[in-house]
Amino acid sequence: MSDTPRLGLPLLAAGQAQKHVTHNDALMRLDALVHLVVASRTQTVPPASPAETSAYIVPAGGTGVFAGHQDELAIFEDGAWNFLPPRAGWQAWVTDEAEHHVWIGTQWRRSQPESSLGAALWGVNTAADTTNRLAVSADASLFNHAGTDHRLKLNKASASQTASLLFQDNWSGRAEIGLAGDDQFRIKVSPDGGNWTEALVVDRTTGLVTLPASTWAREIPRQNLLINGDFQINQRAFAGGALANGVYGYDRWKASGASSMTLAGDVLTLASGEIAQVVERAFWGLMSLASTTVTLSVEAPTQNLAVTVGSASGTIAAGAGRRSITLTTGAGDTGNITVKLARSGAGAVSFGRVRLEVGTGATPWQGRPEEGWLAARYCHVLRPGAAGVRLAAGQLIDTGELSVGIALPAPLRANNPNVTQSGLNRRVFSESPVTGVTGSAAHGAMLSLILSSAALSAGVSYTALLTTAGSGSYLAVEAEL
Repeated sequence: MSDTPRLGLPLLAAGQAQKHVTHNDALMRLDALVHLVVASRTQTVPPASPAETSAYIVPAGGTGVFAGHQDELAIFEDGAWNFLPPRAGWQAWVTDEAEHHVWIGTQWRRSQPESSLGAALWGVNTAADTTNRLAVSADASLFNHAGTDHRLKLNKASASQTASLLFQDNWSGRAEIGLAGDDQFRIKVSPDGGNWTEALVVDRTTGLVTLPASTWAREIPRQNLLINGDFQINQRAFAGGALANGVYGYDRWKASGASSMTLAGDVLTLASGEIAQVVERAFWGLMSLASTTVTLSVEAPTQNLAVTVGSASGTIAAGAGRRSITLTTGAGDTGNITVKLARSGAGAVSFGRVRLEVGTGATPWQGRPEEGWLAARYCHVLRPGAAGVRLAAGQLIDTGELSVGIALPAPLRANNPNVTQSGLNRRVFSESPVTGVTGSAAHGAMLSLILSSAALSAGVSYTALLTTAGSGSYLAVEAEL
């Protein structure tokens, strides 16, 4: 036997000459291996200027003199690298990781974390990584009490992050429980790891439970605070296309900044800019919407949709079916609030059936038979589409002033509306064009108008009719917010 069985130290032979060489070599080997310290176990390239007894554990993919020596100890002795295959039980302190490792016969494995400082990675019967820093491969895991309670804590950085338990089948998600993307408690399931169905939502403030996927248990749709969410009411006869900032297109919806949009069925395509609607909170019986949890939902957005409700904002992810975001308005959102929808990225975005409701979780879309009445509180357009239609009867005096009263389908929101007209006539014995609106006032659902037209002979007055001059004639009454 020329070497020791455990550390492989050279032994002196009987009658050996220059015994000091063998003896010194054994001492140097002892100096390197006893209380072994290596600089690294991940450095694939040998250092350019190693110091005497510099030591490394050679990783996979070693180059230069390290090539072909994976997992061996590389020790620099007498100006050259010496490679020693490890034996089971050998231990090494790895300096650049500040961790203690042991060779178990097949791999170098961390032994114990350093005191209470913890280990950067910890794998139990499996390999940990920088994402799964604690990894356990076993039939079961036990977390026991130490005499009283035991609580497992999952903490996230902010409300928009996720703290959840994810259950997988062959590394593909099938169920998730926890706070997924907000602070509402959710349970959702998936058949394939890509398509998810939300089964249960618990409101963090009220404890209200919603079962979005269960038809029999689904919550009755809550009140939609938006009017004309499906864009079907179009009193202004907006044909789609560009809208300047602040100009209304489909009822109750206006452009916020220069915008461009089109409608096909009940699907709106927003090519540029954003659309907005002001919510009159008092009309819905709400004292305030400040610091209130609300959910905005749309149907099948084709791109991510940027959403603003008052001072709160977020993004609805693109996808099929009803998609939603739950936001909490700011403490300063005490009056009417503005809802805005815009493209979140490049390209046009299409979506339909917009809902805004107080609470968490989107309830199903539901049309309202009174939607036209609600829109008429803010705008009513008389557009008969033919010539000679009688709109109202009134009193015409010699100055050409025609006073008429017109019944509206709903009481206007304000009693001082903005009234515009085009292509209207006054009729006594013959037609004469109406030249403008000089006065207007709303009294509930009754509109009083003073219209101007050509003067008559002094001292003359007649009962006169307000009529349309052509198919494009209209009278528009607006009391928008």
